[in-house]
Amino acid sequence: MKGKKYDIFISYRRTAYDTANLIAEKLRHAGYCVFFDIDTLTSGKFNDQLLEVIGSCKDFVLVLPENALDRCKDTNDWIRQEVLCAIQNNKNIIPVMLDGFSWPESMPEGMEELQNYQAITAVKHEYFDMAMQRLLTFLHSKPKKSLNKLMGSLGILFGIIALLAAIALGAAYHMFGVVSKDIGAKQTSAMNIMEMLNEDCVDLNENVNVFYENVASKNNNEELDETKKNMLKYIDSVEKGIAYYKKNYPAPEFKYGNLENYVLSFYQINQNELYAFSQCYNSMIDEVESLTNDLRTIVASNFYYRIDKEQLLIKIQCASHYINAMFYGYLATLSLLPKSARECHFDMSKKWKAFPNGTPLDLTQKEYELFQLQEMSRCEDEIDRYSAAIIYEDRKLEEMEEQLKKYKE
Repeated sequence: MKGKKYDIFISYRRTAYDTANLIAEKLRHAGYCVFFDIDTLTSGKFNDQLLEVIGSCKDFVLVLPENALDRCKDTNDWIRQEVLCAIQNNKNIIPVMLDGFSWPESMPEGMEELQNYQAITAVKHEYFDMAMQRLLTFLHSKPKKSLNKLMGSLGILFGIIALLAAIALGAAYHMFGVVSKDIGAKQTSAMNIMEMLNEDCVDLNENVNVFYENVASKNNNEELDETKKNMLKYIDSVEKGIAYYKKNYPAPEFKYGNLENYVLSFYQINQNELYAFSQCYNSMIDEVESLTNDLRTIVASNFYYRIDKEQLLIKIQCASHYINAMFYGYLATLSLLPKSARECHFDMSKKWKAFPNGTPLDLTQKEYELFQLQEMSRCEDEIDRYSAAIIYEDRKLEEMEEQLKKYKE
């Protein structure tokens, strides 16, 4: 351990060893140098070595299982010592709250501000990967290697080299490969962000349901305030992820000259369609950001008493349907390009979970268009169903009022 520099320190109770170990492995796989187990400490004074490791890390990940902070009132508790060391050294502290964990009513002395750090909820197993994706956006450390960034850099480098070779040799064949790969790489990179945005919609849907269930079960204002506080923290994490997308992954640009436009026409691709793709990309990010802003307003101002949960869920589900429709449009464009332009798609799409699975790249344009229309129809069906239910309730209310009026007469 001596002399080795770590990016991330993971603090955990032994009861959360399996989860903490999984987090450590995922971070290492993403290219970070992670200090995970105090058993790796060499001989010497424990506190001195611990301070040295925490002091050299940029990020401090605190894994919180149920009752994780109960023993922190003991000044000799090693989790307490680690947390206080991280606070005193101004480390980027990221609490990861597991199933059953809740902040104690009275925080241990010196650890009060721990609740103010941006936390991540990793409760359900099926959403663990989404929680880890969010964790990566919270880190201050930079990975030594990043598969997505490496692929993107190699794709751009290859495009530039191929373009220069095409100009130097005057060979149109190379230009065809450059343009098609450029389109495939840019659109696939953009759809990778749309996939994460779609996962955010799935997660939002789940959390809105849980929030309304919790609100209905609370018996006093103190419990309601805690429920609202937890929901607002979750919304903070979603908004931070969206801000990260907007800052680091702007909409792709397809600025081509006459020669490149000839290549597009050869593959029956209209440049206006590529422009529309970029516009849809921005629109979907803005739409989900608007949803989270509205949800924040509703929760913070107690509007949830007057806002139907179904109305919120329909908005979230419609956003997901629109993203899926965009996904089918992307497949339609990719299907027109040569196989060499699909390499980025085949590599990245292995990790995609929120998009509809199993759609091949050898369908006709009409078939892809039909899939798009189906997603749009599902959205319209959700809205129509909700509207019909509202109309029915209004009519029933009118009938009751009319009967009451006749009864009084």
